[in-house]
Amino acid sequence: MQRVIVGVLLMISVFCASTVKAQGPFGSSFGGADLLPVEQAFTVSHPKANVIEISIADGTYLYDERTIIQNDAGTILKTSRSVTEIYDDPLFGPTPVHRNKLHMMVTDAPDLMVLTFQGCADIGFCYPPQQTELSFSR
Repeated sequence: MQRVIVGVLLMISVFCASTVKAQGPFGSSFGGADLLPVEQAFTVSHPKANVIEISIADGTYLYDERTIIQNDAGTILKTSRSVTEIYDDPLFGPTPVHRNKLHMMVTDAPDLMVLTFQGCADIGFCYPPQQTELSFSR
């Protein structure tokens, strides 16, 4: 009886190990080679005091509503942005997103801003929210 139990436990552990290996680094079957690191999927630049640009890699998109700029006190700053497209998100329904590039002009931009954004890959993986501090000396 003990041999049968040990055999069953051994088979279960072999099956679980092969399943984990097949899932890839993010716990799903996306395949790690197709998923870019977040810093390659979304590249932030700050060419002028009131301009922020995010280059968005092919196969990824940024949520418009989850992209905000705050001053150092945490107040959300007003921005004008490039045009969005509507994406039929499986969880949220029709959602405005940005692809390729997001260009934002900040109204009354301070010297120090905090950019928060979140995006996803078309393969079904969503990156965790990202935050970066931007400063500009006048």
